Amino acid sequence: MQMPGGPGSLLPLASAGVLVLAFALPTRGLLRRLQRLQRHAETARRYRGNIARIRQLDRLSRLSAIESYWTRVRESAAPVVVTTPEGAIVAGSKTFIELFGYASEEELKQAPITDLYVSPAERGPNVRAALEQQGRIRNLELRMKRRDGHEVRVLASVRVVSMDDAGYYEAVLTDITELRAAVAERQQLETQLHLARKLELVGQLASGIAHEINTPLQFIGDNAVFLKSAFDRLTAGAPIGDRPRLLNDVSEAFRDSFEGIQRVSETVRAMKEFAHPGDLEIASTDLNQAIRTTLIVARNEYKHAADVRTELGDIPPVDCRRAEINKVLLNLIVNAAHAIEAAGKPGRGTITITSRSDGERVYIDIADTGCGIPPAVMPRIFDPFFTTKAVGKGSGQGLAIARNIMKAHGGELTVASTVGAGATFTLKLPAGIEAAGARAHSPNVDALIG
Repeated sequence: MQMPGGPGSLLPLASAGVLVLAFALPTRGLLRRLQRLQRHAETARRYRGNIARIRQLDRLSRLSAIESYWTRVRESAAPVVVTTPEGAIVAGSKTFIELFGYASEEELKQAPITDLYVSPAERGPNVRAALEQQGRIRNLELRMKRRDGHEVRVLASVRVVSMDDAGYYEAVLTDITELRAAVAERQQLETQLHLARKLELVGQLASGIAHEINTPLQFIGDNAVFLKSAFDRLTAGAPIGDRPRLLNDVSEAFRDSFEGIQRVSETVRAMKEFAHPGDLEIASTDLNQAIRTTLIVARNEYKHAADVRTELGDIPPVDCRRAEINKVLLNLIVNAAHAIEAAGKPGRGTITITSRSDGERVYIDIADTGCGIPPAVMPRIFDPFFTTKAVGKGSGQGLAIARNIMKAHGGELTVASTVGAGATFTLKLPAGIEAAGARAHSPNVDALIG
């Protein structure tokens, strides 16, 4: 019989311990894995919570930005309007609503944006295409209208704005209605000034041209009286000894009359060429002929003060508005004559007109032996309303307009001068068809003598 605790009783206990140990080892591993899974799950929950919070903050931020944008539009101090690409008004600033005469934004939204245009075509495919390609248009001048139909002139800067997967057009306007009215008033005043100068110029030239025509007409009339008398004497049987002298006088009378008729015809033809209505269109022009024509028209302005010498070279035609170039030439020739008179030098002065070309450009020099231009005055001679002539003798518009005409033709007007020796004005114009592409529309040039 074995005693408890003896060797025989220890074997079952040892086996049970081994079994418990065998179960305990995998259970602890499972517990550790379970704990790890629990930690991963907790981390995942926290991560999902963070993602949700981030998305919510992002959504709130976007909503806040959109709301802030619409608030800025509606409270802008400038006239601002936002539309869909199709033209539906989405929002407008209070200033915009007031500018166009609406009571509220809701009332404004009831009409498409095209109803606010004088010509809906101004918001046509070209504008939309430009916005789609560039995303922005700056300083687009538009004619728009208030609710009551009155026209409003604006400068618009338009850009594309994207929000909530939708695109809008945002336009910021500047009201230039009063500015345009002021410009129109100024243009009207300038037109009136030019008209007054034109009438003065016409009167001044008409007096000289009348003299140019009247002088030959007088001796034509005198010769006609003599020829009638000579004819009566010959038919009445004048003495044979008197007939050779009488016939010689008749021949001279006819020659002088023909010369006078030619001078009258030349003057009339020059006037027609100088002021032909068709000369306001761009056309190929022989500037040498333009010089000759202008000299005939201006003859009475310079013939008592100066001799004119021409050195006209072989120059190509120039595409220009001949009437405008004629007036520039007239201005410079008359100014040259006045400068010679102002110099007060003994004897007659000289006006030298030269034409030449380098193949690409045509140059015309008009030089005088007058008083010259002082260095202090030189920088201002092309300024509008600046003149050194006595009150009533010039408006100061001539050289300013002459330079504008040259610029409009793609050319230049420059000057070189020596005090006491005279001045030389040089016209530079592109030769041939190159001139046409350089110009759009010349300014009003009716006033020229400055």
